[in-house]
Amino acid sequence: SPTLPMKAAFQIVFALLFCFATVLSAQEPKSGIKGEKAPPLGVTTWIQLPEGKERLGIPDFKDEVLVVFCFQSTCLACEKREFPVLKQLVDEFEGTDGISFVAVQTPFEDYATNSELQLKPVAEEHGLDIPFGHLAKTLDTYSINVAYQTGGTPWWIVIDRTGTVVFNDFTMAPEIAAANLRKLLEGESVS
Repeated sequence: SPTLPMKAAFQIVFALLFCFATVLSAQEPKSGIKGEKAPPLGVTTWIQLPEGKERLGIPDFKDEVLVVFCFQSTCLACEKREFPVLKQLVDEFEGTDGISFVAVQTPFEDYATNSELQLKPVAEEHGLDIPFGHLAKTLDTYSINVAYQTGGTPWWIVIDRTGTVVFNDFTMAPEIAAANLRKLLEGESVS
């Protein structure tokens, strides 16, 4: 059996290794794919589509600013904080050419509760007459979560007129978002 000083030495070495590993793992993770070309949405289940459309994809928004809001119907932050922001932005830009909004349920848990059956009730609850899609994250299927490197839900994606992702993050401040969306519509860049 090791002596008491030897046990203490092992504990110190273990503690130092643990601290070193913690520092290495605490590096800031990349937030989404900001600055990259937008990959496909991959969504096949939609409601409230424009007339004549059966599905939507990035090419449908060529030369437009596209705002994608990813949610789960069981996500409290989506429900209480971000859906009101989406509603405010949709209302503010209603009738504005060159900008579109879509909401995509991207469940990665509670699949039965976060099903495509929740799309219509969620859209109605928030008074949103925009396209709503559903694409679950599963092992063997295309996932918007993986393609856009989302950090979960809520998640916002803004794609500029050139098809480049210019915003990809958890939350959006409505006033800042509105100002930046106006800049994008004017052809300006945003940071």
